[in-house]
Amino acid sequence: MKKTLFILLIFGLMQLSQARQTDSTFVPAKFHFSASFGIAVMNPDDINNRIATTNATFGSTAKTVKSMPEISAALAIRPMRDAKIIVLRGGYLWAKRDFNFTMPQTDTSSTPTGEVNGTITETYTAYPFSIGVGLATLKSDAQLQVEFIYAIGYIKEDGAFITSDGKRTSYSSSLFSPAYGFRVAVQFAVPITEMLSLHLEVAYRGLTLDSYEDDQTGMTSPIEFRMTGISGTMGLTVEL
Repeated sequence: MKKTLFILLIFGLMQLSQARQTDSTFVPAKFHFSASFGIAVMNPDDINNRIATTNATFGSTAKTVKSMPEISAALAIRPMRDAKIIVLRGGYLWAKRDFNFTMPQTDTSSTPTGEVNGTITETYTAYPFSIGVGLATLKSDAQLQVEFIYAIGYIKEDGAFITSDGKRTSYSSSLFSPAYGFRVAVQFAVPITEMLSLHLEVAYRGLTLDSYEDDQTGMTSPIEFRMTGISGTMGLTVEL
């Protein structure tokens, strides 16, 4: 995957070098707004070990996290209307895992009196915000950028238990973590109209959420969520 990104970066540099041949009378748009959807590939060992342990404890079959859907919006600005750009980006990634289980219900003497059915749902979310710089062809059909990321992440756990007499008990807890990282991306665009284009972007992101604490108690947690990996997105870009 990293080799693929490297090849795309080289191709993007070739495209940018050809931009010098563009008609000097052409004036590029100063602002480009884009909205994208894609998949971020990752392998968060700590979270996957947590999922595997919960599966073993409750006999559930939740899958480990190998990727997360991602939506994002970005604004590319050309301060001098040349190849140099400034990029502002905001994104959202999410994944959810359900752990269903059944366990014996006992009285004070540990005598079985029925069964308890329950579900524990863990939701993992992250909001990466970034600012970066890059280069783009004058007609914006190829773009390279390097971004600095500030992200906030949440792990929310919701549990519900129903006893044999129909009594329901539920709880909810949430962990929060800030993090810093980086993102390198190459983007290619195909015009649809004079102002609208379809783009494809491949990026490599380095980001680890490792400072989780409980939202209510403020107690720290040793959980680590490593979101480092390749992502691929596509979407629409509008010249403003």
